[in-house]
Order: sequence, then structure tokens, then C-alpha cells
Amino acid sequence: MLLEEEGAEVVAVPDAEDGAQAAIEHLPDAVICDLDLPEMDGFYLIQRLRDHEIRGNLPPSVAIALTGHGGDEYRLRSIGEGFQHFMTKPVHPDELVTLIQDAAGARVVM
Repeated sequence: MLLEEEGAEVVAVPDAEDGAQAAIEHLPDAVICDLDLPEMDGFYLIQRLRDHEIRGNLPPSVAIALTGHGGDEYRLRSIGEGFQHFMTKPVHPDELVTLIQDAAGARVVM
């Protein structure tokens, strides 16, 4: 996997419920989430994660929304729900790696 080749530890899950649980358990530096997931969408995942971070007074993970929808509606909702970054598919691998490196490097942990 591309991110593992770059030295990242990757936890991949099939749906939003498992993704939310994995993010809460692992408290990753970054979360990359497709908005169109089976059963519950990526907005559910980010809501659960942000709620956990706020309640636990934890620093927010960098969150990147991926989608095939390029309209402003999805971009604005993504940012409003708690994603800091928004990428439209197909994503260029180098751009994704650079975004993660820059965002995680700039992440302030208090």
C-alpha cells in the first residue's frame, strides 16, 4: 500500500462504523475517509470521532474526506462536519501523501 511504503501505519476498515471505532481506539494522526460508505457514510465517522475527541479533550486527528462528488455541497458539508481537507477522486497518490505529511507535520499536540 502506498502509505505504508511511505512509513505510515495503516488501519483499513470496510465501513463507517468500523472506521469510527478504529479511529477512537487508535487515535491516529490522520484519518482518510471516503464519504460514500456502505450503511453509514463518512460524515457519521467524522461526527463520532470529533465527539470522542471533544469529550476526551484530545487533539483532533487530521481528517481528509475523499469523494467522487465534486460539487460545493459535499466540500462545504465535509468541512462543516469536521474534515479539514477535501479531495475529489481520482486522487493523485503524490498529492495525498504530500497532504498527509504536511498536515500531520503541522498538527499541534497540546
